[in-house]
Amino acid sequence: MTEGTRLRSEALAGDVATRPTCVRIAPDGASVVDFLHDESKLAAPSVASLAIPQSLAELRAVLAWHAREGHAVAVSGARTGVTGGAVPDPASHLVSLSALRGLCGVDADGEVPTATVLAGTSLAELNAYLAANHPGVVFPVDPTETSASLGGMVATNAGGARTYRFGAMREWVQGLTIELASGRTLQLQRGRERSRNGVLWLEDGGEPRRLEIPAIPKPATKNAVGYGYTPDGDAIDLWIGAEGTLGVVSEVTVRLQREHERRLGALQFWSRVSDAFAFVNALRAERGLRTTAIEFLDARSHALARESGKPAVERVLQSAGDAECSTFIEIGYEGDEELAEIAERLDALVRAAGGDPEHSLAGATEGELKDIRAFRHAVPERVNAIIAQRRERHPGLHKIATDMAVPDAALGWVFGRYRDVIGGAGLDYAAFGHVGNNHFHVNILPRDEAELARAKECYAVLAEEIVARGGSVAAEHGIGRIKKGFLAVQYGEGVLASLRAVKRWADPGWRLNRGVLIDP
Repeated sequence: MTEGTRLRSEALAGDVATRPTCVRIAPDGASVVDFLHDESKLAAPSVASLAIPQSLAELRAVLAWHAREGHAVAVSGARTGVTGGAVPDPASHLVSLSALRGLCGVDADGEVPTATVLAGTSLAELNAYLAANHPGVVFPVDPTETSASLGGMVATNAGGARTYRFGAMREWVQGLTIELASGRTLQLQRGRERSRNGVLWLEDGGEPRRLEIPAIPKPATKNAVGYGYTPDGDAIDLWIGAEGTLGVVSEVTVRLQREHERRLGALQFWSRVSDAFAFVNALRAERGLRTTAIEFLDARSHALARESGKPAVERVLQSAGDAECSTFIEIGYEGDEELAEIAERLDALVRAAGGDPEHSLAGATEGELKDIRAFRHAVPERVNAIIAQRRERHPGLHKIATDMAVPDAALGWVFGRYRDVIGGAGLDYAAFGHVGNNHFHVNILPRDEAELARAKECYAVLAEEIVARGGSVAAEHGIGRIKKGFLAVQYGEGVLASLRAVKRWADPGWRLNRGVLIDP
């Protein structure tokens, strides 16, 4: 038997021969409709059963019973994802973690401060608890939707605007409790279980299973595609970003950050996109600044925000002039003297890039930044409202939103390709998002089914070109159900075979989240 690290699972639930009472077989559609969709707007017509366990013990009993019966199991949490990863296969038995919530413990005084939560706990709940009980520590990962669950954030390796400085979820996960497809439980701690000599063994109630595959390559960009396996890496990373296909995340321990700083937010309007990108590149080169986020909105985004009719948006746009785009940045600082130095440095960077500091807004408190945040949030809100209106005439209509990133050198190129390919096809679109990571969320707003088909064709063309430039087809939202076709664009058949080998190693019956991420 080849030497390697052994992952030892435990039969905490034992053999559950009788259906747990919380499992509802063949529930009527009306009673479960809220559990059949996520923010992708994809929806399942039904499920074989629904369980909403209220405790870890109940969750384990449910999964052990499904394992005994050989059922396919779909898992969901807060359902805030946009790729269909929480949408169940109709033949699957759905297990919702939405009620599995609560703080298990916070170690704010340890060498590495941590918090442990049940997987259904929302980011907002964690943040509120820390603010009320441990104001000296924070959890810095900040996806747009604070109602996202911590388990879901692990499953998708969630990122967000502050990924620029803090990275995605993987960098902050210290420990996981995983409920395997077998009904057994696996406890993982960062740094404790590492692949050795490229080999991992999983003891899962029968003969140990061996995993030895080549490293799964990752593009040198912001990326959330597939399993995080490296031959000498940390075993915990396999389950982060696995989209529920390797096991059910039931408990999460995250590393916290001791907070000593405040943050300056600054919105700058630009008359030329090229000037905005020059500023972004110059800001990225400023290693002395604690830049947390660098965001972008194009002219169409400005127009969409204005269409919302919000007074806050009108107040913000009074500073826009003839702007072609805008950037929003966050920078950490620790005192008034440093704040003054940052303001002076930003002024110089804006002027050097061809911008006018007079066309800007800034603030260091939530009150001061309230209008700016309303301006930024108005854009996706208006996009969704337009699509809802157009869907009244064309029920199958939906927006197409890109989630691709490129290396730094390709920033100007990728923005130009979005303009040429999508704009050249005559489609209505807005480009906004995480320009610090060269990661635009380009929202295409089709007017009818013909434009929806053209939008999908444009996406396919752009995905091929972006991967050819060293980019990623899924920068932060994962693959889910919607983007499985792009896996073969990102990776060749050898890598796809490695992904399937990981899946079969953890879930030999291919029972968990069928249809998500990768097919047999």
